[in-house]
Amino acid sequence: MNTSADNNNGAKNSPFITLTGRLVLRTFGRHSKSEHLGVFLVTDQGEYLIRPSSANPFMPNPLMPLAGKTIVATGAIEDYVFLVQTWKVED
Repeated sequence: MNTSADNNNGAKNSPFITLTGRLVLRTFGRHSKSEHLGVFLVTDQGEYLIRPSSANPFMPNPLMPLAGKTIVATGAIEDYVFLVQTWKVED
């Protein structure tokens, strides 16, 4: 599950980065048609809506059961979403 930080996923030429943070659940898009419970990665660098890059954004987020845990994730940031390729729960 390791991905080199200098790889490129081809989406808008965003380089892969690795972030460590805690997953939290909070409302995304409050008072809009897009309002839903989102999974956010809270890091020292900022907070990002997070989802696996291969996951359907209209289906439940497979990272939701990991809420409250600290993970190390590698992926690309597209706008306000961290699209992760790999992740590992920290011990």
